[in-house]
Formats: sequence, C-alpha cells, structure tokens
Amino acid sequence: MLVKQLLNHFKMAAFLAAIFAHGPLVAESMESAYDLIARMAKASKELSYKGLFTYEYRGQLRSIKVVHLVREGETYERIVHMDGPEREIVRRGDDLSCLRAADMLLRGSVLKVNDSYAKLEDYYEFYIRGDARIAGRKVSLVEVLPKDKLRYGYIVGIDKETGLMLQSVLLSQSGKPLERFQYVDISFTADLDNFQLSSEMAESEDMEVNKSACLEANQKIEPAPSLWEPQWLPPGFVLSSYQPAGADGQESWMYTDGLAVFSIFIDSTERSRKFPPLDAKLGTTVAVLTKAQYKNQHYAICVVGEIPRATAEQVAKAIAPSSLDRLSTSSQAK
Repeated sequence: MLVKQLLNHFKMAAFLAAIFAHGPLVAESMESAYDLIARMAKASKELSYKGLFTYEYRGQLRSIKVVHLVREGETYERIVHMDGPEREIVRRGDDLSCLRAADMLLRGSVLKVNDSYAKLEDYYEFYIRGDARIAGRKVSLVEVLPKDKLRYGYIVGIDKETGLMLQSVLLSQSGKPLERFQYVDISFTADLDNFQLSSEMAESEDMEVNKSACLEANQKIEPAPSLWEPQWLPPGFVLSSYQPAGADGQESWMYTDGLAVFSIFIDSTERSRKFPPLDAKLGTTVAVLTKAQYKNQHYAICVVGEIPRATAEQVAKAIAPSSLDRLSTSSQAK
C-alpha cells in the first residue's frame, strides 16, 4: 500500500509527462534553447491560465482540466480528472517569492553542494528543434538530451507568446517516447483576473509552503540532519527538500537536477519488517525498496522517481548510516 501511494503521488505530477513531436532537428545555439527553458520556468509560476490537457502512459489516455491562478503572490490550482474515477485536487500556498532548487537550476543558477557545484547545462544539451502549433498556439520545440545514462531526455513545446510549456515528452535512453502530455485548449484571458475562487480553493491548505526549501542566490545547500545519508547520488542532483520522521515514522528526501526528480523514503516503524524487497515500474516512474538493519532497528528504504531503474537501484544500495552517526557510535564504543 505504501509503494502504491508513492507511485500515485508521483503520477499526479503529470506536468512533467509527455507528447512526442516529429520533425527535423534545427541546429541553433545552446544559449537560445536554454533561454527558452529558463523563460518556461518563470512562466509556470507567474502566469494565470485555465485549460484542458491530455496525459498518456502505457497506452492509457487521460484528459484533465486545470485552473491555475496567481493572486497576491500566491498560486492556487484546481485539477479535475475528466475520465476514469472521479478525482479533484485543490492546492494552495506556492509562494512566488519561494524559489526551490529546481527553480534555481532551470533559471540558470549554479548551486553549491558541499565542495562541488550543480549546473543544469553540465548534464544536458539543449537544441531548438523547430516550430509547431499546439492548442491553436505557436510553440518552439526544444530538445533536452542528457549527457549520461543516469537520467532521461525531454522534448518540450514552449508557447512563443507566454513561455508556458504546452507540450512535453519524456524520452527513454534510446529516444523512445515514454509518457505524453499536451494541452488541447488553454486560455490566458482577462476574465481570469475576476475568476472567483471557490471556498475550497481559497481555504485549502494542501500545499502549504515549506519555507525551509526556499533558496537564495549563491546559497549553499546543506545536507539533511538525518541518521541516514546517500553515499552516492547521480552527478548534478541536489537536495530539494527534507522531511524528518513524524508520527508516521517516515522521513523523506527529494532530489532534483532541475528537470528530473526522485525521492528517498525511509520507514522505521514495525511495518517496515513486513515490506518485501521491491523493484516496480509504472510508466517511467520506478520504485526500488530495500531493507536495512541498524542498531537493532529495522528500516525499509524506498527510492521513487522518474529516473532509469539502474539509477534508482544504485541510489538505494548506497544509502547508509550517516558518517557523523558512525563516528559517534565508534567513539561511544571506545
């Protein structure tokens, strides 16, 4: 049940899903293509819009309505599934002044992690692929290719007028489209300024801002204060957020390279004994669950995200008690 909930959670982040766009590659400077990506990152936070998009993976097609509003420095969002089981999600609380690790990397910032630095273009190449028409609007197609086998590639269609992403594809390591996303109708009309928020939307606290995850320019990203730490991470991935163990006995880390995202969950409750080892995949989302025992305590360690399975497995195998805790234990033993 835990892993199913995690997979469902990541599948709801469908705005990073995909539609493959055919056409010849048009060679232009990386700076031009990267500027479009940086503009897209700003537009996704700052624009108000409403529309209908389709999302496809593993042969399943879903249509979803979205209303995204920006009011007084905060965003509000309502997502309604138009087919399949009835589902509606209301979110509030994303503060425009709060820039997280992914926002900073997409906008061209260089983030310092320990003694190294993370920069998006060190791990991806950017190309203009041409122009297209999506939802009745002109878009630029940008191809984003990874420089290693540790992450996936993307093709995104960026609205020429507003900079918003209207179409996106997540590509396998062989270039095959894995998941599909595309707006079929979208509106940026002035009536959104007078759009009345429903009581549920105005009062929802589903997405309260975690201010600890907000970053400033040139800020150093500190490691999470945990008993556990990953001994290996894919190069370019930085800590985006950390949640310490609460009443549910589960702590979590989220990492991003600006485009790809994965999370690490560690469960220390008695139920962790019953979790079997797991290697599952739903579309492009993988879940790798391993078991560990430390100081007579059982732990279930799960890595979930839209990254290649081999990357997730390597991260899961490299999670170990933190160096500070090992030193403390060694000192006490002496």
